[in-house]
Amino acid sequence: MTNAKKGPGSGSAQLEAVAMRRPVFRPLGALASLFRTPLYRSATALVLTTGANAGLGLIFWTLAARLYSIEEVGRGAATIAALQLVSMLGCAGLTPALIRFIPPSSLSTRRLIEATYLAGVLLALLCGAGVLIASYLFIEPLSVPGYVFLGGVAVFAIFTLQDGALIGLRREGWVPVENSIFGVVKIALLVAFSAGGAWGIFVSWSVTTALVVIPVNLALFLKFIPAHRGRGREPEREFTLSEIGRFSGANHVSALLMGLPDFLMPVIVLQIAGARDNAFFYAAWSLVWPLRLVAVNIANAFTAHAADDESRAGDLSIKAGLLILAIFLPLVLFLTLGSHPLLRVLFGREYASHGDIVMRLLAPGLLAYAVVSLGVAMARVRRQLSRLLVLSAVYAAVSLPVSIALVSTYGIGGAGAAWLASQLGLAAIAGAIWSRGLFDRPADLTLVEEISPLTSTEDADRLH
Repeated sequence: MTNAKKGPGSGSAQLEAVAMRRPVFRPLGALASLFRTPLYRSATALVLTTGANAGLGLIFWTLAARLYSIEEVGRGAATIAALQLVSMLGCAGLTPALIRFIPPSSLSTRRLIEATYLAGVLLALLCGAGVLIASYLFIEPLSVPGYVFLGGVAVFAIFTLQDGALIGLRREGWVPVENSIFGVVKIALLVAFSAGGAWGIFVSWSVTTALVVIPVNLALFLKFIPAHRGRGREPEREFTLSEIGRFSGANHVSALLMGLPDFLMPVIVLQIAGARDNAFFYAAWSLVWPLRLVAVNIANAFTAHAADDESRAGDLSIKAGLLILAIFLPLVLFLTLGSHPLLRVLFGREYASHGDIVMRLLAPGLLAYAVVSLGVAMARVRRQLSRLLVLSAVYAAVSLPVSIALVSTYGIGGAGAAWLASQLGLAAIAGAIWSRGLFDRPADLTLVEEISPLTSTEDADRLH
């Protein structure tokens, strides 16, 4: 019956299928297939979070500048900066642990999240107490009483960690939603508390944090964790809190060492080149440096998916690498070629004339940063802690003296060159470590043997 006559409907369906194969439809089909890939969906949600936070944050501080006096904005901004600093110090190593260890967990998921929350809050409170003592002894006191600041620290630590928990539970779609709600509500409260002076800036931030944390964690503990436990797939093995603690400690040290040179860069420029040149440098820095979070979010999405099934880590790393190239190549070209008009429109002619060269040097470093971020994510998936520590220690040891030397010699252009050279050098070192298998086996075997001795060749193979 193969020669049976076909009805008219089948002919139109064939024509539609042929039409869909025409070049004009190929970009749409490629875009649709992109979002059918779970890794790309997750990465897109987290990248949208970066955009939402940046846009709503800009609105928040623009309104603050108009509703509050300059002195109130200065004190309020300093208190918010202190809040974010202690949260980073308390949670830097814990967020990667949630993203890495929640996907393969099952029965221990709730205990893992509770223990991580407790550790993050205690570390953040300890750092917050140190900031309070320093502020009263050496610098101007914060804009709110100490107990209010510490209360905000505890809530903000949970707010920081809950994003890692959502990513680990494969609920990435909630992350841009809750961050957008946070941005909108804090803007509304900023306006509502504008008569209260500098404390209104901090209170609008901390109250909104509490309003978001409560419903998100109710959904997390009552719905998402039970759904994760009941997904019907047995994990290869449950990780212990001892192993997770070691992983978190190594990631904490690594994050601090990797972040230190970048956080100090504006300070180095200020001390060597002066306030005027630092303003020109920071205009370019403020446009380029936050974009590194796009790479971080792609790496976080990769970590969650690869941790769920380590056998797919190689395939997922290729997909993540292609996504990085697709995003960062045009982004780097745009920032490099459009640096002068972009700076002129946003900051003015003087900033454009002085900051143009800085931005042209900073922009290509984003691509190298993205490559390193993906390598760091792969090391987290495979628990190669030695690689993380060696890479971060080398970066801190090399980047700081190079930055000081180049800024002293070439001014703010030297600062841009130093960051670019540091990122390219770090990418080259990471490539050498990964390609030659350096610092690979000892870290993993030490960790796993302490928890559960290997019982078979299959278990040993799973370490690689």
